Amino acid sequence: MNRKPYSTEITDKPIDDPNKNLTDNSKIKIWVWSAVGLIITNFVVVGIVAFLIHRDSVQYNPNRSLTEQRQDN
Repeated sequence: MNRKPYSTEITDKPIDDPNKNLTDNSKIKIWVWSAVGLIITNFVVVGIVAFLIHRDSVQYNPNRSLTEQRQDN
């Protein structure tokens, strides 16, 4: 009697973690959002530094005479 044993899904397929794909997708999402957050943070910091450099490079002279102020307008 050479009969094949009764085949079930449990014996045919290896036991896998059912949340494996979910955890892999979550890890990818975390990496993507982390990268996006770092890029946004870098742009904000560069913008602030550029603003401060520009503000410092513009000469502010509160003691100018009225004629000098009128010539600028």
